[in-house]
Amino acid sequence: MIQFEGETAKKSLKVMRTLKNAGHDAYIVGGAVRDLILGLPVSDFDLASSAHPNEVMKLFEKVIPTGVQHGTVTVIFEGEPFEVTTFRSEDNYNDFRHPSEITFLNRIDEDLARRDFTMNSMAIGENGEVVDPFGGREDLKRGVIRTVGDPDERFSEDPLRMLRALRFLSVFSFRFEEETLEAIKKSAPLLSHIAVERMTVEFNKLLAGPAVVKALKLIVDTGVYAFLPGLADRKAYLEKGMDVSILESKEERLAWLANDHDDPTTFLKGWRHSNDVLKKVNKILSTIEKVKIEGWNRETVYFAIPYEKESERVLACVQNRVPTYENIDQIALDLPITSSNELAVTGEDLLLWTGQKPGPWVGETLERIEQGVLKEEIKNEKTSIKRWLEYWQTQ
Repeated sequence: MIQFEGETAKKSLKVMRTLKNAGHDAYIVGGAVRDLILGLPVSDFDLASSAHPNEVMKLFEKVIPTGVQHGTVTVIFEGEPFEVTTFRSEDNYNDFRHPSEITFLNRIDEDLARRDFTMNSMAIGENGEVVDPFGGREDLKRGVIRTVGDPDERFSEDPLRMLRALRFLSVFSFRFEEETLEAIKKSAPLLSHIAVERMTVEFNKLLAGPAVVKALKLIVDTGVYAFLPGLADRKAYLEKGMDVSILESKEERLAWLANDHDDPTTFLKGWRHSNDVLKKVNKILSTIEKVKIEGWNRETVYFAIPYEKESERVLACVQNRVPTYENIDQIALDLPITSSNELAVTGEDLLLWTGQKPGPWVGETLERIEQGVLKEEIKNEKTSIKRWLEYWQTQ
């Protein structure tokens, strides 16, 4: 029996009981069941019910018709959202994602039969009993990823399931059931039909998993890599077996992925990453290129801030070594300034002192002052900087 602990879990139980008291069957389904069995924290609880969407909407005060045509509504209960989907079967996936035929059902086991993997095809009733018609609990115990039914059919219905399977392998350190693995090898080309945005979500989660090195090896071995944005010619790089698990942020992992690419920005844009993410990644990449040449010194540490630790981890990953921070920390501690915002003067000071008109020379002079302060050729004090400026202008 599974215990419902935490406020969100208890609220989901209240939603379930409201449906049950109205004469409908209702269960917690999907990833929440899997994670509860694994003892992992759960924040989202989805429900499946024999109630049709219009019946659900009559039972609750606030309901959002998020996907009524597919049997799904979102119940806002005590301030939290809970998706409630009618038991259903699906058929004819014409666009490799959305079924063109949906049939509402009355039994939970028939609903579970349409799901992707056995670990995701379980349900929990109001008393904590687990409904597990496909052996998902045993597969979780053995650490096995296996599709519900014929893997060729599951992957042809929605090819993204192959990338989801690899993500689960990375996140849970599981292994593939042999038939499922062979189906991925066979069906990999179907990924060319999947929207980049959907692949990006799964791939980012895959890169963050503790077993990411194993997952990346399988991405190559199964041929999946050839159908992911910009990776078709990156087989040799992916096969190096670098320990990507030491990377701690999305930007670090993307910097690793784009490292040594002829055009990192275009490559990452192909994954539909935002300009803000690209800016951070490019900062890390430009830093590690400087450090490869000069090592960590006053200038490279200053240039890297606030991504000096991130840059060191990416560099350590591509150089197949353990990251070290002691030298970086000491250099950062000894810096007279950590950004141009800490300069004791502004452009207005320069205009006042020189009587000149504004122009590009202001930024160029501030940059020269910044370098001088960083190298401790100039004290970061207004009087010292003014004296240096007067001398510099006479040279």
